Amino acid sequence: MSILMERIGSFIFIAIMTRALTPFSFGEFTAIRTITSITQPLAGGGGQYSLLHFGSKLKTLHEKEFLTSSTLLFGTLLSFIPIGGLLCWNFFSPIQLSDKGEFAYAVIIFSIISYNFYEIIKNHFRLINNNRQYAIFGILYSLLIVFFGWIFSAKGIIAFALILAVAPIFVISTTLYRMLALWRKGNVPDIPYWRYGLYVGAGSVINQLFVSMDVIMLVLLKVDPTLIAAYKIATIIPYSLFFLPGAFLTADFVYLTHHSNNRLVLMNYLRSYFALFGLLTFLIIVTLYLFSAPIIHLCFGNNYPLAPYLQDILLIGVAGTFLLRIPFGNILHAVGRADWNALHATLLTPVSAAVVYFMVEWKGVQGAAWATSLMLILSGAICFGLFRIYLGKLPKDQLHETSH
Repeated sequence: MSILMERIGSFIFIAIMTRALTPFSFGEFTAIRTITSITQPLAGGGGQYSLLHFGSKLKTLHEKEFLTSSTLLFGTLLSFIPIGGLLCWNFFSPIQLSDKGEFAYAVIIFSIISYNFYEIIKNHFRLINNNRQYAIFGILYSLLIVFFGWIFSAKGIIAFALILAVAPIFVISTTLYRMLALWRKGNVPDIPYWRYGLYVGAGSVINQLFVSMDVIMLVLLKVDPTLIAAYKIATIIPYSLFFLPGAFLTADFVYLTHHSNNRLVLMNYLRSYFALFGLLTFLIIVTLYLFSAPIIHLCFGNNYPLAPYLQDILLIGVAGTFLLRIPFGNILHAVGRADWNALHATLLTPVSAAVVYFMVEWKGVQGAAWATSLMLILSGAICFGLFRIYLGKLPKDQLHETSH
């Protein structure tokens, strides 16, 4: 319910923005948010990832609390590295923002610290097996951004930036204060601790670069923010649906890991996946294609007439993601071949940059949509090929399947 609430909350928050801001201001906000989101996995030096990995090996609650406290404090210091990089990028970048856009950019940059606090505190409750509190934080955050977005919508782009910066702190304030008060009693995490977090964070940055390459290239090539806004609107509904197959596979992650060497189980699992999501993908694509214009106008207003056409192009990539990239990529991760996913994303990202650059120069935002669909299908095909290689290495004489 928490995951669903967060998806719905983000969707409503964006819908409020599109109606409160001009297309130009929403385009600026999209550009700012996309650029800063690339570095967010490095917030806190990747401490959120290290905390789960190393903290799960600790035995007592006090040890886990002290580790969380130290991660919060020293992670904050490390957060100034991506913050400094974003400030330098803004100083030397040829992109010109409006005065309000510049202020919103500064606010969102420093929200990296609040994001770091929020993720670490949430992961602390996962660490101590308090999933209920973890979920409550997500639900509260979703409700807050929708409520404050509605209340302060007339205040413009700066208000929306402040909401994203303040809401996480508001949600975790009580726990954050208690954790920070403990840091003197804990030990400073050692170098391997931070090395692990930075490694995982760097992998997430590469994946984020690949996913956001279309908007990044539109920003770097100085495409009109109004067109960037239309492109962003076109992505919201189809991309929001990615959580459906993701949730299906996440629920069975342990099962897949347990049977990672059983060829027959993996094949039967894929058959069940495609039996469900083959039909679901068809229904989603057909529905969004037939009713793209009225759905977008209902959700985001009438200021984005180009968005339905762009969404129709992106639906090709959405189908490839549902049927190739998500199932085979997630299964590779579950069976212990996350390194293959990371390598494929690393090698494909510069290719994606080149393809998107060429297509944007040629066809503008329409070119970005075609390039994105192409790269999503290519990425999915690579995941499928890697899974076939993995499957080929498994024994072929398994005669029975372990029941699901």
